[in-house]
Amino acid sequence: MPRIPLPAPAALDTKLSDILKRRRSAGFSGNPDIPTTLQELGTLLGLSLRARENAHRNYPSGGGLYPIETYLISTQIESETPAVFHYNPSIHALEKLWGLPSRFNIKDIAKHPNSLPLSTLIVFTSVWKRSSAKYGDLSYLHALLEAGHMSENLLLVGCALGLDVRPYAGFDDAVVARLLDLDEEEEQAVHSITLCKGGGIQESNTVHED
Repeated sequence: MPRIPLPAPAALDTKLSDILKRRRSAGFSGNPDIPTTLQELGTLLGLSLRARENAHRNYPSGGGLYPIETYLISTQIESETPAVFHYNPSIHALEKLWGLPSRFNIKDIAKHPNSLPLSTLIVFTSVWKRSSAKYGDLSYLHALLEAGHMSENLLLVGCALGLDVRPYAGFDDAVVARLLDLDEEEEQAVHSITLCKGGGIQESNTVHED
């Protein structure tokens, strides 16, 4: 897979208390036609999800097994054609999997296409066997909790960067599974985050199901 190294995360000049105070329910203000830069993605993914030198990450995982994988379905990434990417947290890079269909409209991912603007859908999937061998059925709950912690990291960093980032529960499972070429007996999408330029620290990050 072609690898796209991401820039090192930039330091944030925003206090956590400021982000938390300004997060509120509000309308969308993102612009899905403006590309997200590699530096923005490097900071967003690096501070939120990157593996540290000791292989630990900035979020908890049951048994340190990290069953959640991160994919980006995107039509607007700087210098890249519309494609599906996998984020590799060990090397802090995007791995380009394949291009999106020529007639693809990113709103086809949503069950209600006019519900919100987005240029990228960040998808969390769970590789069930990675943790079920140790935790059995409890691995399902662990995976959802882990995806939630990862989501919150992305939302906080995204707000600080002035990006419009939203938790999104209204994605079409079948479309996402097909785009990611998932074997749903082994790996399933469990959560997603919409991303586009704009929005910023004044905007909220409420879960949208529409």
